[in-house]
Amino acid sequence: MHFSAVSDPTVPAASRLTTLELYDHGHAQDYDTFDESGLWDHFTLFGGSAPLLTMEELELTHHPEELRSSWAEFTTTLRKAPTLQKLNVLGSGPAHDRLAWFMEISPPADLNVPIQLVRVTDLALAYMFSSRATWFIHKSIFPTLENLVLHFAGDEDYTQLVQELARPAISSSPAQESRSLLSGLENLKIAGLPCRTECVQTLHGELQNLVSLDISMSYLDPLFLDILSTSRTLPGCGGIWLPRLTTLYVSGTSGSALREVVSKRNEVGVPLGSLYVEEDCDVHDEDVAWLKNNVEMFEFFEERDDDVIGGAGLVTDV
Repeated sequence: MHFSAVSDPTVPAASRLTTLELYDHGHAQDYDTFDESGLWDHFTLFGGSAPLLTMEELELTHHPEELRSSWAEFTTTLRKAPTLQKLNVLGSGPAHDRLAWFMEISPPADLNVPIQLVRVTDLALAYMFSSRATWFIHKSIFPTLENLVLHFAGDEDYTQLVQELARPAISSSPAQESRSLLSGLENLKIAGLPCRTECVQTLHGELQNLVSLDISMSYLDPLFLDILSTSRTLPGCGGIWLPRLTTLYVSGTSGSALREVVSKRNEVGVPLGSLYVEEDCDVHDEDVAWLKNNVEMFEFFEERDDDVIGGAGLVTDV
């Protein structure tokens, strides 16, 4: 990509520009090193003047550590995007760890002030260290968040992140009742979330309003699927976890496991309406026939390797 085409001092203001997309796919897999030192320098687009360019979507994807912004720069970008609606942070985000963030040279005065993302409805977090993802959620306010994607793997434990997502979040106004970030979700995709077993119940206990769930069982504890057919006795829960769930996307499971979920939810009066199953699942013809007779919609889907945050009506094609 030729940065000079948009950043050279001779480039005039972009008075009519409404959409801008910058990509560099050539270094998508170079997580640890980056040898293009000529691209390290700061640059300003269109002389700093693009009055119609309001950021509604921001995706930060696969940045080597040395190319990532500081915590102060990262949060400043978000604070100055009042119209932001979709935020994807995939193998990117602020560099270093939390301790270093508070030792940055000349940090802004509002470094500790919560980041108010009051219009963000869609959030995807993937391939981030647990401590960074947890602190970002802790310092952010998402009063209108409806769709969430979580995709983590490896040897790290994301228990603290789950606990942070489930705790009463900071309110955007003193008069507003505190509730967890999870409690307002309508759509959730989990493609990987290593955590302690008890956290699975903690997470699902906050998803009372969830309508659509997408889970990749090849990378999750079996309890993430089993809990959907488990009784729950708390008042107002419909006798089962996720009482408003109507749509389920699932991969990495078997026909017998799916039949158990569908059967149990039908039994307690909170049936699944739509079931989408990844085509490589161990589902036999008799399972397919049974499932089609017990849900309103049953379909197979193909899951692509690059489809990190698709499914469940969420963002696709990273």
